Amino acid sequence: MTPNPSYLVFSQHGMVDTRKLMAAVAQRLSDPQSRIIAPDLGYFNTIFSMEPLIAKVEAIALREIAAHPNTPIRILGMSLGGVIWTELLTRHPEWWSRVESFILLGSPIGGAHLAKMADPLGIMKFAIADELGRDRRPLAEAIARVIPTLIVAGDLRHDGSGDGTVLVQTTQFKHAHFVLIKGVDHAGLRFCGAADEAIQGFWSEVRFPKPELEASSIDRTIALLRSVPGMTDASPNDFKQAKDSQPLPNGDRLWLWHNPIAVKHVFLQNAAGDYCFGGYVGWRHNTGLESAIDRLLETRSHSLK
Repeated sequence: MTPNPSYLVFSQHGMVDTRKLMAAVAQRLSDPQSRIIAPDLGYFNTIFSMEPLIAKVEAIALREIAAHPNTPIRILGMSLGGVIWTELLTRHPEWWSRVESFILLGSPIGGAHLAKMADPLGIMKFAIADELGRDRRPLAEAIARVIPTLIVAGDLRHDGSGDGTVLVQTTQFKHAHFVLIKGVDHAGLRFCGAADEAIQGFWSEVRFPKPELEASSIDRTIALLRSVPGMTDASPNDFKQAKDSQPLPNGDRLWLWHNPIAVKHVFLQNAAGDYCFGGYVGWRHNTGLESAIDRLLETRSHSLK
């Protein structure tokens, strides 16, 4: 054990993984005086309930932070690991003043698309799919308002969709810095030179949370759609399937599509024709989505009067 470490570096692995690779990430990026803490949650344990995983990391963190009361903290979270630390930091705001940076690698903070598609009815309560499908943006944004936060996301196909497992827009939230790495898949974020450079660059300077800009009409529309219960980010690649569209104020446009199992999708395009948002809800939340769409269309009808 380093007697007087320069940093406590918590490095948490993700789903169906062990500590080995994330420990290696922290070791190669940190200075030799740092104390690396990379809990092993168990390869198969990560496919079941999240709460025992959070409890295990929490117990280790409480012990380490108490043992080093004056040492600053850096946090690295890969995928599920970033979700776990989002929950932990929410539960322990007393740690925030100690945390110099929070870095998330491909973490589905907005709710994992694949998890939700695997459980459209939300009935797999025994598995981690239900917990990974939750939108934790409000939690992450509260943290990122205070703690300098970096999101590193992969763009495997160079089309802005995602790393093959997690969608780009699912990783994003307000107040965080953001780096998109082309041509890297989800697993590759752990041993990607560009990701290493992004992390080291973030650590090399004093960072501050990104300020929140004044909300545009697109931002307000996205916020309304994301407020629908069960809303999950959709793949941008599905946008081309949508044929039914409705105009909104300022030239924005809603596009609607039902996939082959009748899951309703909504996409948002701005006046310039740029893709801005895509999402869907499970069958049990269709009414909420339809109500949100009706509100948006009602706003348009009022603007025309």
